Amino acid sequence: TRVFGNGGQIEMMERLLKNNIVVKVIAFFLAMMLWLYVTDDALRANLPDVTRTFRNVSLTWLNLDERLEIMQIPAGVDVVLNGRADLINEITPENIKASVNLEGLSEGQHRVFPKAEVPRGVRVLSFIPQQVAVTLEVVESPQEPIVQEITGSPDVGFVMGEPRILPAAVFVRGPRSLLARVDRARATVNVDAADGDRVQMVPVQAVDAAGQVINNLVVNPAMVEILIPFSKPQKTVPVRVRLSGEPAAGYVVRQVIITPATVTLEGAKEDLAAITEVVTEHANISNATGNIFLELTLSRLVDGVSSLFTGKVQVEIVI
Repeated sequence: TRVFGNGGQIEMMERLLKNNIVVKVIAFFLAMMLWLYVTDDALRANLPDVTRTFRNVSLTWLNLDERLEIMQIPAGVDVVLNGRADLINEITPENIKASVNLEGLSEGQHRVFPKAEVPRGVRVLSFIPQQVAVTLEVVESPQEPIVQEITGSPDVGFVMGEPRILPAAVFVRGPRSLLARVDRARATVNVDAADGDRVQMVPVQAVDAAGQVINNLVVNPAMVEILIPFSKPQKTVPVRVRLSGEPAAGYVVRQVIITPATVTLEGAKEDLAAITEVVTEHANISNATGNIFLELTLSRLVDGVSSLFTGKVQVEIVI
């Protein structure tokens, strides 16, 4: 048995008294919080209902057949909501999810009822309009050959060869009415300052007869590779052997056989126009009494013109 003196009993009584005050204070604040919560809830419950129209709420769609395309549908509808004032005041058009169900609809014009998802505690009263007009069209995917369109000019002295496109055709997917306007699948490539073969990946666009891009069509593949060869102008001319001297008395030159007999030159168009033949260095036939076999170098060409054949020509002079 523990015995407390007068001092111990007083100390214990003071501690109990202090603890009791703390408990009472905590209980008071808890009671106040509960009262405020209940009162606030009761006040909210007694708030009057209000009706508000939310204008131009974005309209989406559900369950569209993949073989169909939407040609016409309103971008939005007005939604009339009813609910407690505090709830309605917190709503914005972005909180409302309006949609139409297109399940089971075929090609043509339809009128469908919109629906909406709204925050809890709020009711949808109506839509304006009550029904929305939707036009559906069958989607097709014909193949279209690609037509290249060239812009720009190559570097001076270069000419363009025949472009090669890979692949040569694309599929254009879209509604029939838009596909009927397609004139060609266009791939545009710029050749500005080209001084050699050019390979580019370029986008393909479905365009009408006026060259205007038709929107809402899908081109597959969307990009194609175009190879365009470039070279300088070329010209093929004969080779002539320049003979010097005369064969021995009683002998004549019967034939000169040259291999190759012609060479291809490359250069500016105006320079090539002035060239009709290419000559070799001189072949000396002085006092010749029989056939002569030679390897001869082509004479120097004018500046800016070169020969694709860079070797020596084989010459047989028949005497």
